[in-house]
Amino acid sequence: MKIRTKVTFKEYVKLLYGLAYQRPIMKFLLGIALLILVWITFYYLNVITLPEPIIYQYITLALIIVAQPIVIFTTIRTVYYSSNHICQTLEMDILPKEIKVHGESFYMEVKWKKMFKIVEKPKWFLIYQNSLSAIIIPKKDLQANEISHVRKILQE
Repeated sequence: MKIRTKVTFKEYVKLLYGLAYQRPIMKFLLGIALLILVWITFYYLNVITLPEPIIYQYITLALIIVAQPIVIFTTIRTVYYSSNHICQTLEMDILPKEIKVHGESFYMEVKWKKMFKIVEKPKWFLIYQNSLSAIIIPKKDLQANEISHVRKILQE
């Protein structure tokens, strides 16, 4: 089965933010930020008696809510525009024993048994070659019967 696709920067950002913020440590940090925000809000509204927030609470809140997303975004942007694989139009040939990927500047052929893991998301198929890099297949470029066919190949 042949697929022709291109992942836009906006799609890539949404995918990676989703992957980043689904990790337990990120959920934990957002929980901490929420608790600090509630603490500051309740203190200034005099809802309950709480100690006055000091500079460290404000710094922690700013780091989690402002600095962290900015760092993630700049990392995503750098990776997207510096990668020969991500921002190119790709032609993929998904076969029962391997996947072949043709880009404008590269050709890659990988056996399924050498894949690290395969993950299906609502809008994506992610075929990991190692714990950090994956072949991204957007479902938007597939028909319903093609999605079923890809699932069948990936399950085998």
